[in-house]
Amino acid sequence: MKKHDFFQLIKFGMVGAFNTLVDYGMFYVFFGLCNLNKNPAQVFATVISMTNSYLMNRYWTFEQSGSISGREIRRFIVVNILSLSTTLLCLNLFHDVFLAHKAANALLAAANISFVLSGDLEVMFCKLLAMPFAWAVNFLGNRLWVFGKNSEKNPS
Repeated sequence: MKKHDFFQLIKFGMVGAFNTLVDYGMFYVFFGLCNLNKNPAQVFATVISMTNSYLMNRYWTFEQSGSISGREIRRFIVVNILSLSTTLLCLNLFHDVFLAHKAANALLAAANISFVLSGDLEVMFCKLLAMPFAWAVNFLGNRLWVFGKNSEKNPS
């Protein structure tokens, strides 16, 4: 890995960490406070964090200059729809199919920890588990397709 690529990954991680806080916080607002279903709550949270992500990654992480092209915006939206789809798929799998919150509660009990995931915390925990999968999709899509060196040379 080249030094430039390494620093780009670090910057992407920093932007991602900030946007994760935005996404997770907005998800909590929409799901926990506004009582929306977990799926629309995630969609709303993604739209907010996606806008911030685009601006920070375009200008800081991938150091793009000049005007914003329609192609770049379309590609960014496609990557974020794939990332959102990954989040929703994993969130629902972890919560509704794998019952990851129950496994976590069993581990906590086995470790003699009296904390129990219940109610909204079950979903919030499963969202945490889903996030690394969405991060991978998001980074690869942005790095290779949206803001990559050849993104303007290879039209979609």
